[in-house]
Amino acid sequence: SSDLSAILRTSPHAVRCDSMLAAVVSSVGFALSRGSLLTPTRSSRAFSASRVRLALDGEVEKSLYALGQKIGVQLGDLKCFSPKEIDSVFAGMKDNIVGAPSQVDLAEYAPKAATLFTTKQAEAAAKMESKGLAFLDDARLEEGAVQTDSGLVYLEVNAGEGDSPTGEDKVKVHYEGRLIDGTVFDSSYKRGAPLEFPLNGVIKGWTEGLQLMKPGGKAKLTIPSDLAYGDAGTGPIPGKAVLVFDVELLAVL
Repeated sequence: SSDLSAILRTSPHAVRCDSMLAAVVSSVGFALSRGSLLTPTRSSRAFSASRVRLALDGEVEKSLYALGQKIGVQLGDLKCFSPKEIDSVFAGMKDNIVGAPSQVDLAEYAPKAATLFTTKQAEAAAKMESKGLAFLDDARLEEGAVQTDSGLVYLEVNAGEGDSPTGEDKVKVHYEGRLIDGTVFDSSYKRGAPLEFPLNGVIKGWTEGLQLMKPGGKAKLTIPSDLAYGDAGTGPIPGKAVLVFDVELLAVL
């Protein structure tokens, strides 16, 4: 379950600004096995609800904005709400942070918030699952694409040479990860540095897909949610999300 879900289940009198920020900020650096493949550098569009544009003239303002971007990535679960609903969430967050009195009885409305959040997440996950299944069907029909027994769709772009890695090997790769709407959530290319990791320490779709490649090869992996981040999702990746990765296997280490 997400940090946000845990916070909503907490006694309303125990929910403090510092505990919420700690829960959010502590999870900014994802581990390979539970979050993004890289330290997140992407922004979340869920927080443009009112489209307020601030003047970021000074270094302090720009630094605080960057902090907001990082926190926004971790609050990607809020994408299940409408822009108007998110504005209400922001109002509650701001009052808490600045020490203003709560405008509602938390003992009454915190449980209602938890129920509403769970319902909205379930609705969003159902829509995501339906779109994902249709996307997988289209992906497997691409010329040259192969769908494995697990549901992974593998499309070789450029053939490599040499021995494929095993599930116990460490590899060096360049890659870009996208949601099915084209949103890039992770990219080693943008960072200008490839990534090295053991194949048994990443999502199942990567463990399987990279073993189909050879050094120097490039491929597109379309990964079902159960081989990625499942029902819960993580950070900017929603629950039930099908993921698309362009992967270049640079070396088996």
